[in-house]
Amino acid sequence: MKPKKLLLTGSHAGSTAVAIIDEIKKRNLNWEIHWLGAKYKSLSNLGITYHVFESGKVENKFTHNTISNFFRIPLDFIKGRQMIKEIKPDLTLSFGSAAGAIVSFWSSFYKIPVIIHEQTASAGRANIISSYFATKILVSREESRKYFSKKKTELTGNPINKEILKNMELARSARVKSILITGGSRGSTWINNAIKPILPKLLERYFIIHQTGEKNLDEFKSVQDDRYFVFGQTNIKNIAEIFSKSDIVISRSGANTVSELIALKKPSILIPIPWSFNNEQQKNAEFMQELGLARILPQKELSAQKLLSETESLIEEYPAIIKRTEKIISPDLHASEKIVDLLESYL
Repeated sequence: MKPKKLLLTGSHAGSTAVAIIDEIKKRNLNWEIHWLGAKYKSLSNLGITYHVFESGKVENKFTHNTISNFFRIPLDFIKGRQMIKEIKPDLTLSFGSAAGAIVSFWSSFYKIPVIIHEQTASAGRANIISSYFATKILVSREESRKYFSKKKTELTGNPINKEILKNMELARSARVKSILITGGSRGSTWINNAIKPILPKLLERYFIIHQTGEKNLDEFKSVQDDRYFVFGQTNIKNIAEIFSKSDIVISRSGANTVSELIALKKPSILIPIPWSFNNEQQKNAEFMQELGLARILPQKELSAQKLLSETESLIEEYPAIIKRTEKIISPDLHASEKIVDLLESYL
């Protein structure tokens, strides 16, 4: 029997796609899986067919690439049509981004069912556009429903990487011994600038694990201390282990990061990106804050001294947080299973 073709698409959703692919493989489903979108190392060795498609986009913050990215969209729109005609999927699952919106439009145009998944506690611009072409809309948080058609929308949670799931039952430390600082896969210059002056003081008492992003790595390599571990980027498997070995986390509040921190019940200081569309990082952070696991430090208030004060305060409250959040169950625990159940109903 000829295998059905499932097309996954999007950007900034590599770990979400990996979680879905892992669940499909776990069920031994006879599907031919294609990825059309940004290049992710984590997707390159999963036995899927890879099509790199990094589309132009409308950016939320003006940079030197903003204008060129915008004017790439018409050409990428035409390219998207050609790629859909070549792949000929039976079903498209989009995780957002400009690439996802283009692919969703052309899939719908060719009568291919489209399912979209929103990872955030808000809604991305691309997914709002894609929702008009979607057969089904899946959301990770109840708060996202208001952005989409009620009839087409279903709450599933946000798929969690299996490497994170493996570490969910590990006991949390009774006291803080290690701190993870991360600005996401690309790093955060804002967080790095705030942490640099206070590193010596923190290293007097704690192990520090620091993901700087590649562009800021060199300026931190010179820190000589046996308690300090610094790197630019890493893969999904390693970041899961790093999260698990950290007692508290200082981080941005991307949807997947927040899902993973909640699953591992890591007390955190979250510094949302203020220019994210629909203020989605702020809403992700608020979701985690409501569970009692996060403090929010607005970027406009971020300074070395303020970050040190918040960190010391979180460490002081750490035993109480551990006790208070002991019975939290991740709302994303079965998200991959729910989504693949739905995919099976279409394929």
